[in-house]
Amino acid sequence: MNKLKYLLPLVVFGVFSCSGKQPQVSGDKQVLALPRSIVVVYENDVHCNMEGYAKFAGLRDAIADTADVVTVSSGDFLQGGAMGSISRGGYVVSMMNAVGYDVVTLGNHEFDYKIPRLMELSDSMNAAIVCANLVQKGTLTPLFKPYVLKQIGAKKIAFVGVLTPQTLVGEAYAFTDESLKTLYDIPSEKIFNLVQSAVDDARKAGADYVILLSHLGFVPPVSSVEVVQKTTGIDAVLDGHSHSVVGEEFIANANGDSVLVSQTGTKFQNVGMLDIYPDGKSHSRLIPMDSVVAVNRKVVAVYDSLQALVAADLQKVVSNTKFDLTINGDDGKRLVRKGETNLGDLAADAMRFSVGAQIGIENGGSVRVTIPAGAVKYQDILNVMPFANGMCLIRATGRQIKEALAQGASKLPEESGGFLHVSGLRYTVVVEKSEIAATRVRIENVQVETDKGFVAIDENALYTVGLSSYVAYEGGEITAFRESEIIMDKVMTDDEAMVKFLKSLGDEIPEAYRKPQGRIAVKNSGE
Repeated sequence: MNKLKYLLPLVVFGVFSCSGKQPQVSGDKQVLALPRSIVVVYENDVHCNMEGYAKFAGLRDAIADTADVVTVSSGDFLQGGAMGSISRGGYVVSMMNAVGYDVVTLGNHEFDYKIPRLMELSDSMNAAIVCANLVQKGTLTPLFKPYVLKQIGAKKIAFVGVLTPQTLVGEAYAFTDESLKTLYDIPSEKIFNLVQSAVDDARKAGADYVILLSHLGFVPPVSSVEVVQKTTGIDAVLDGHSHSVVGEEFIANANGDSVLVSQTGTKFQNVGMLDIYPDGKSHSRLIPMDSVVAVNRKVVAVYDSLQALVAADLQKVVSNTKFDLTINGDDGKRLVRKGETNLGDLAADAMRFSVGAQIGIENGGSVRVTIPAGAVKYQDILNVMPFANGMCLIRATGRQIKEALAQGASKLPEESGGFLHVSGLRYTVVVEKSEIAATRVRIENVQVETDKGFVAIDENALYTVGLSSYVAYEGGEITAFRESEIIMDKVMTDDEAMVKFLKSLGDEIPEAYRKPQGRIAVKNSGE
């Protein structure tokens, strides 16, 4: 709870606070000059939830009269929905400028439109962008400022940014030029030194507090907890990337001092508020967005104008479905990154059909959300496939295809964005668990569809495969096709491929897609 709420009764009854400040004298009355708290209003992993920005700004505005307020983001704002995809992030920047963010750090999905586009967007963003560990390849020269120092009320607060090295895998294509030469790096082994150096520099520059805007989360290869444990001088970590809901946890740093860590979830589930009291103590809390009623009218107006710009295109009906096209299993939990779903089947069929291939492949990480029963609009397609990956037709050997399937399934039973959905193909994944050894995953019974039915794949034969450029050669999860012959390269985007396929099916998606079609069997050893 905000300390000002505790101080208010003392003011009413004329009791002097313990701040050490003397009351001001105005005529015959004494007016108590209370020190103001600082409140950092924060979010992470908004992923193009454009409707939430007006409330986010409204909550910020509501507390600005009683506290000194600063507004920040811990990354993943440019991608994740139709409004981001259709503008390649431009509409998101317009919304964030309307809110009036002070500081942001980068998430891995800020790289989905590649670094040249990121640099264009950064030029148009009013907020300071901080990132200590995105560097030019072969150097430790950062692309953005490692930290920024803000005067907030009577205090100086430094905001340091840090980005997950996993970006080099998930968004590998963003870090190369047209000749596939790597230009940028996020060195995992240097992350602690780079963060510590930024913190030390900020302290030398006069920072009273240091806040780490982290897009690391509680996941490999480097977690926010590890950064806290191996550094000193950080007061609080406002985290992102793992979509965790953490009001506040306290982690001991390298000196044994407690560091507050918080994360708001994703898509504006919550708004975070970090209170820094006049005595230097801090406390964070999460406000459920559903409970926020205040809105910022300026942000509402910008949102409405952007909606009007794209409404006609986004609301065009592409098809209709009597059933959900889902990324989830029967238990309602996300399955598309570790098992077959009907939307995964549909997407793989679109990859195959759009370029006239024998086989279609789509990675689960590129199939983002469920399409509910009813009219299927262009906006729904962009929400499912927001990355604008290029469509390719390649010629690959049976051996390369089997290797790709193995790479996609290698993280089972855990999720992986590289898990592959297939068309014109079926296969079995066997997960071997052991109490004394690491889990092993193997691929069995890979079969290709022919005029005579399904037959065993020939490792030495060549097959045409329709797939995104991300799976073909740009992403980090699947590398098996890197040496394959490219017949057609980026002839359309993956969302355009999906629209093309749905229109070929007629006005309504066939009943055959109501359930997964049995293309992928996942078995535990012994079943």
